Amino acid sequence: MKIRSSIPSKVLFLLGCGAALIAHAEEPCVQLPPSLQSVPVANISKASELQTIDEQLEAHLRRCMVDVKPQNTKAVCGNARLAAEQALRVIGRIDTASRHNPVLAGAKLKSYKTATALLDRSKKLVADRVCLQ
Repeated sequence: MKIRSSIPSKVLFLLGCGAALIAHAEEPCVQLPPSLQSVPVANISKASELQTIDEQLEAHLRRCMVDVKPQNTKAVCGNARLAAEQALRVIGRIDTASRHNPVLAGAKLKSYKTATALLDRSKKLVADRVCLQ
């Protein structure tokens, strides 16, 4: 016996997507995983590979761009600056590799803007005494 749901499957799918977005938005600010910090950039042969790295960096940095609240102060104050610096190191390695790799030459990375903004924000949080060093 098959029971039919009164809720259309498209609505259930959209609800599931919304729950996934909420869960992703609540992920804590963490340092970049070692696999992303040490990603081999010299071997990138496709623009899509570079875009994937950029999107991964962006996703990690966005977690730290949230408003500081009592429940996330420790995570944001402890990890935001480190995550930004780690992302900028990866971007620097991409820039260095671009001298020898035409796929990387002239690449525009969204994560660069986010990382520099996060680094500036982290410095401001320390200056405003929201985060203590």
